[in-house]
Amino acid sequence: MAIYDQTYQPWIGSYGRRAGRVWAMVRLEIVQPFKNVWVLLVVLAAFALVMAWLLLLFIALAQGGPAGKALEAFLTGNWLYSDGFYNFPVLREQQQRSSNSLSLFSVVLMFLSATVGSSLISRDLKYNALLMYFSRAITRADYLAGKFLTLILFLLFVTFVPGLLLFAGSLGMASESLTVGDHARDLLGIFLHSIILVVPMASASLAFSSLTKRPYVAAILWATLFFSSWIFSGVLLGSVKKEWCRMVSWANLASHLGNLCYPQRRASVPLLAYGWGWPLGILTAITVVSIGVAWWRIRSVEAGE
Repeated sequence: MAIYDQTYQPWIGSYGRRAGRVWAMVRLEIVQPFKNVWVLLVVLAAFALVMAWLLLLFIALAQGGPAGKALEAFLTGNWLYSDGFYNFPVLREQQQRSSNSLSLFSVVLMFLSATVGSSLISRDLKYNALLMYFSRAITRADYLAGKFLTLILFLLFVTFVPGLLLFAGSLGMASESLTVGDHARDLLGIFLHSIILVVPMASASLAFSSLTKRPYVAAILWATLFFSSWIFSGVLLGSVKKEWCRMVSWANLASHLGNLCYPQRRASVPLLAYGWGWPLGILTAITVVSIGVAWWRIRSVEAGE
């Protein structure tokens, strides 16, 4: 019987353009989440929530009265996008400042990133597909960039596109007299807010996915980190009573930075008593460390460690 060498042999041919290699992986992976019924239902629910919210606003404004006046005031100063959707609080402790906020949309994003992102690398680890990738014209950087970009594009579809629908609806309601530049800054704020929500979540989810061969374990670990940061922040705030305790919560950091993305046309109390430096630095450090963990794990698998 013939004996064949079935050990891993890295690619030794010539590489094509990196953008083409990464995009080939993205095209392969981006359709997979929509084959999951539960993921598809959550995505549809996010869009349905936006459409229902816009319909409610249109009806209330058309009828006028006290409700219409209250909603008209709510529409000014970018609150439609920030507190009205992205940062809409499902749980919040009320003190002098909103001490510990957990937004409904961040929970939805956490669920989607845990469901989709947890399997992106762990599935390949389970079936030893990493070596198959690296035996072709795919490098470690291509592989990680492809997985990362896939998850980011999927989550942006659930964040930025609903934001565009809200933006279009606000144009139809015309609650403020704004210039083209004001609308452009609002649109930029929606995009930046989406990036702030998506990028750290995608990196953390991929890091946990790279640490285990079981997707459900990675999903549980990521959900535990997200909710425990919010709980621990509240516990610290109740015992230590220091302002920095609010920054322990992942949701507080993302919501605070998201609010700073929009032009301030209306006075509001910031979620954190800090500017953008510390929250941005913390989320950036989490992103860098998470990508580093995923890179280390992929490198160790390729090296057979």
